[in-house]
Amino acid sequence: MRASPAVSVLMPSYNHGRFVEEAIESVLASREIDLEIVVVDDGSTDDTLERLGRWSRESRLHLYRQENCGAHAALNRCLEQARGELIFILNSDDAFEPGRIPRLTRVLTEQPDVAIAASWIRVVDEAGIEIGVKEGWRNMPPWPRTGSGPTIAGLADERLALLETNYISTTSNLAFRRELVDQHRLRFRSLRYAHDWEFILSACQLGRIFLVDEPLVRYRVHGANTIREGAESSQGQMRLEIQWSVARHAVQMLERAAETSDLDFTALEALAWNSMPSFGRQTILNALLLLRGSSDEPPAAYDALIEPSHPFYQESVAVLAEDLPNPERFEKRAQEI
Repeated sequence: MRASPAVSVLMPSYNHGRFVEEAIESVLASREIDLEIVVVDDGSTDDTLERLGRWSRESRLHLYRQENCGAHAALNRCLEQARGELIFILNSDDAFEPGRIPRLTRVLTEQPDVAIAASWIRVVDEAGIEIGVKEGWRNMPPWPRTGSGPTIAGLADERLALLETNYISTTSNLAFRRELVDQHRLRFRSLRYAHDWEFILSACQLGRIFLVDEPLVRYRVHGANTIREGAESSQGQMRLEIQWSVARHAVQMLERAAETSDLDFTALEALAWNSMPSFGRQTILNALLLLRGSSDEPPAAYDALIEPSHPFYQESVAVLAEDLPNPERFEKRAQEI
């Protein structure tokens, strides 16, 4: 068995031959950190494996291969193989900025109540040219709001803002302690588009989110981004995964926040309802919240809703993908379930 380093950088890899070596180099630039890179290639069909082969003599890089199972499965296998006490994630088309690993390592080492450490994001194009800097929830929203009035992100609470938007934006912006996943059995759920958001929502109920106000990761926007694919060809599935993830955690997060906030639960609830991503389909979000209930753990019937074979899933995906003249049928579906 190989020795345990201080830091494991998990790198799920899929068809990013053009970018993967830049990703690796950006990690290994942190020479002062005892680290390993755990790469799980998720069935790449381009030259990714050939490029990874050039690093076969790098003792800190450990490569595993699997059939194409999705990013969530590759990440979970990375977690199984990682040995470090601190976990960073870097997708194979992104890159770390200099100083990211030591900066976030200090946060996680010195502040034990922090569950997730993240930073602002430098958004770049395929060529690495900067598009802008995403400063958490404050700018560059992923979609336009459909409502008006104050929102829950306006409270500037790192946890509650996640009910409105995944401002952490990408798994490449995640750092956490290994004990977070080991003690609480956290894993990435089988969601194509929202596995990162659901993981963060789960983790933030176990501790604080610490957001460094400096861009320490480069997030690359290109034609093969999974989230761009979702927006263009699988919009209904992506939107339902987002709504399901947010509704799964909303009530519990609001109840905990009300215990320590100047606002009571009713006021927080009103802000949240005006903020959560409805995509113009409030009826579906309401049905999900109703089916989730207020218990600490979601009922099995709720988790079943995200299965592609479930009638609710199929109807919701169709509605969220396009206009529907009669969305009221979802209230009836919720009652039936």
